[in-house]
Amino acid sequence: MRAHGDKKLTLFCAGLSVAAIAVAVTGTLRAQDLPDSNLTYTRGQPVIPAYEGWYPNPDGTIDLWFGYLNHNYKEEPDIPIGPENNISPAAFGPDGGQPTHFLPRNNRWVFTVRVPKDFGNKEVVWTVTTHGKTYKAYATLKPGYLHDDIGMQREYFGEPTGGKNQRPVIKIDGDVKRTAKVGEPVAIAYTASDDGEKQVVPRTLGAGGGFKTPSICGDDRSLQHCGEPIQGSGGMFSVKGLRTMCFPYRGAGEAIKFDPQQPKAWEDHRTGESPWAAGYTLPPIPPDHKWTVHTTFSQPGTYVVRCQAHDGFFSTNQNVTINVTK
Repeated sequence: MRAHGDKKLTLFCAGLSVAAIAVAVTGTLRAQDLPDSNLTYTRGQPVIPAYEGWYPNPDGTIDLWFGYLNHNYKEEPDIPIGPENNISPAAFGPDGGQPTHFLPRNNRWVFTVRVPKDFGNKEVVWTVTTHGKTYKAYATLKPGYLHDDIGMQREYFGEPTGGKNQRPVIKIDGDVKRTAKVGEPVAIAYTASDDGEKQVVPRTLGAGGGFKTPSICGDDRSLQHCGEPIQGSGGMFSVKGLRTMCFPYRGAGEAIKFDPQQPKAWEDHRTGESPWAAGYTLPPIPPDHKWTVHTTFSQPGTYVVRCQAHDGFFSTNQNVTINVTK
């Protein structure tokens, strides 16, 4: 942890991003400004934006990747675009495509800001304020933040298949901008497919005769190892194989209901009921590779529902914007 005159605090956290999480705290920098890593919280804690590296495109433009760490296990803050959730400078914001609904815990590779090839030594900053605490993620083109596909896949707890694995494909059926009324179900149909490349994770016999799953944490089961306290951190995991889900990306998350209930998109490594936990069984893929999710909204507003295809190493997103009236 390192602080200097302009109040920037740089955190280097294994297992939280491809290279590091870069944040800044406004006001006086104190250790008590950050949540106690020995505790877990259901609510009341801040969301910390994270810069997760840059990626060059074939046309010379560059994508800056951002994610976030919500220190709560249950609270899902809604922070509209504005002073408390913005991208700067103005050429790229204040709306840079960032979420306004924040899922619990760690969420990687959430959105990108595309910058020109002559971006040079400039920076893009994502500012998020929750519970009176402001954090900033600073995105630059420093060489240490360059990421490739192999490095990106390693963030999902396993060794990728030598560059053979391709991103899953997802496509929304119909218009991605829609209107609806409060209480009126909106059917979101989409197709998703994957190349089928997946890792067969070896399992070894552990103490007491049970099986243990290898992870980036190795055999270190200490509570704070790998940045995920009090949740069996030696079992950090992401089930390999195609899975899909839809979840709130913008708009009041508590006003959205999904039918059927969707798998967790956020990293919950605590139980076998999440695709982020060892022991989870992936649901069968429909024969036509088509899923339909019904969304219902309890209050008016403009919502963005994100549907995601994930193969355990890569994720691909598609958004649907729904304007809901009374």
